[in-house]
Amino acid sequence: MAPTISVIIPAHNEEQYIRQTLHALKLQTFQNFETIIVANGCTDKTEEVISQRVNEHLQLLKMSKASVSRARNYGASKANGRLLVFLDADTLLEPESLQVINSQFKDEHAVATTKVKADCVEAKFRLLMAVKNLANQTSLYRGWISGVLICRKKDFDAVNGYDHQREVREQRNLILKLLKIGGYAHLDTYATTSMRRFQRWGLARTAGFWLKQLAVDHFGDISSSKYEKVR
Repeated sequence: MAPTISVIIPAHNEEQYIRQTLHALKLQTFQNFETIIVANGCTDKTEEVISQRVNEHLQLLKMSKASVSRARNYGASKANGRLLVFLDADTLLEPESLQVINSQFKDEHAVATTKVKADCVEAKFRLLMAVKNLANQTSLYRGWISGVLICRKKDFDAVNGYDHQREVREQRNLILKLLKIGGYAHLDTYATTSMRRFQRWGLARTAGFWLKQLAVDHFGDISSSKYEKVR
């Protein structure tokens, strides 16, 4: 029988995080799902770590070039689930998360995300995640997601998935396409995501980067923008 949910994880040099991400999936109360990991452009031991865990419910796909959008599209093309859950490799779901996704993602929804928590206790990061949750809950900005994006496979295919030329703001672009089909949902479960980029760059530099990309997306060609990899 086909799984209800396909969890798709793009992984580029994620050997330090992928074990925890997969362990959190192993603990899910809802077990009718498959996991598809797309290792793209890896030069560390990511593929080795995943290979040790491959089974009938977890498959490893490989791409020679690092490209998060192409990796997600490739994973989706191999998915058997009715629902697609795109999960970042450094993001942990709570044990009931897939159950909540299955029950709260309604027919009127075309795209959703979850609440988010920082993986550290520093007040500035906790406050930032609270602002992100508020923006999603109020639909003030639909696209500042938690490291989790949920949609139906049929809708994903209908909008031709991720724009493979985008490495920046690719989630926002997909959300806007899916919103033409149905509504947006902020689901009542948490994902805990890494603050490594904020810790490396600092809040000011990170905010400046995203404001610049917002302008480029509106007035220029964002396909030329690159996201500095932080590992």
